[in-house]
Amino acid sequence: MMMSLLKEATHDQHQAVETLMPVMHSTFTAAGYARLLVQLHAVVEPLEAQLLTLGMPSGFDLHRRTKTPLLRRDLTWFPAAPGASSAPAPLAGVAEGLGALYVLEGATLGGQIISRHLHRTLGLTPERGGAYFFGYGPSTGQRWQEFSQAMNQGVSTEDQSHVIAGAQLTFRMFEQALQALPA
Repeated sequence: MMMSLLKEATHDQHQAVETLMPVMHSTFTAAGYARLLVQLHAVVEPLEAQLLTLGMPSGFDLHRRTKTPLLRRDLTWFPAAPGASSAPAPLAGVAEGLGALYVLEGATLGGQIISRHLHRTLGLTPERGGAYFFGYGPSTGQRWQEFSQAMNQGVSTEDQSHVIAGAQLTFRMFEQALQALPA
């Protein structure tokens, strides 16, 4: 139930972020990819840092789901990539954190298509600059199902609006980061 509510409440934001994601454009370059990684890192790193301090429920297995190390590893392949400032994530508590995690995990699911495309167009692999979008690789579908089950079973009715607010906030953060990329 929670997953359906989240999908419905964030549909338009999800579409907006997807539209701004430049990786599928025919003119996308390695330099553009480096800039994208910097912008993604500026969102993901502070979000995950805050999630790690919130005391997230153990059923969500947060330590196995963090992507900041993958982004850092990818950025080592693009040392000339300019840095972006990371702002603290303004999550109001665990419920909003679960909403943020929904967006981060959904990005991992969508990253599977992006990963294959980046391999074809830029020659990136999980070992050579493409770890973030590769995510969990062949385990991604199963990990998404586990996450979905934990959300549907672990979120109380009272917390649903806060989870949705956290997801919407996170989508706004990604949208702002992607809008900052040069056209």
